[in-house]
Amino acid sequence: MAMAVRLWLVALCLLALPAWAAPLAERPKLVLIIDDMGLSLERGRAALALPGPITYAVLPFRPHSRELSLEATSEGKEVILHAPMENMRHLKLGPGALTPQQSREQMQQQLNAALDSIPEAIGVNNHMGSLLTQLDEPMSWVMEVIHNRGLFFIDSRTTADTRAMAVAHSAGVPSVERNVFLDNDLSVEAITHEFQRAVDLALTEGRAVVIGHPHPQTISVLQTMLPTLGELGIVQMSAAAYLNEIEDAQRRLLARQTAH
Repeated sequence: MAMAVRLWLVALCLLALPAWAAPLAERPKLVLIIDDMGLSLERGRAALALPGPITYAVLPFRPHSRELSLEATSEGKEVILHAPMENMRHLKLGPGALTPQQSREQMQQQLNAALDSIPEAIGVNNHMGSLLTQLDEPMSWVMEVIHNRGLFFIDSRTTADTRAMAVAHSAGVPSVERNVFLDNDLSVEAITHEFQRAVDLALTEGRAVVIGHPHPQTISVLQTMLPTLGELGIVQMSAAAYLNEIEDAQRRLLARQTAH
């Protein structure tokens, strides 16, 4: 009990410090991912103009996928593949879809082709996928490709029953899961509310992984809200930067443990 009280008091002291006083590793983080890039050039470019480090999830084989991927990387932005995966409602997935009906060879060929179409991609997240991400075997085939290419995985958590993170961990794939969807409701009020929920989560839990889409309403809210993160002491990070920080922290912890 005494130890718990001491830790609680230390945490309060850290929170009381101004943002500049806390080392980067101790400051709350917000990771923003913009999904569904590649469908609209105008909306995609509006998303690319948002401030700060952002990860852009690009659908494969869409009209503007390649162009937006190249523009993103030329601007120093981070690109990942937004891999279409089978959903519980069997909604149309479009080209590059990964489904339970595919064999291991078919699924891996499909995923490799999608990744080859967006060579700038340094990671993968799921587009839909509420069915496929529940299934260990096909997700293990997905993770095998991701691991072999040295990429990371973001679980969009389109179902509470997802197995994607567990399978990624077993495969040795760096991974993190989404905490907040910004724009299931496209009203500005609802998007603002979800962004504030992400901010609160970052401040209380130390991090928030947020997914939005290049809708005009979402872009408008983000243009207003993203510049306020620094004032709150929150570090805006790309997905890769966040995962690299976790990996570095794990290495430091392991080094301390082996030193003792």
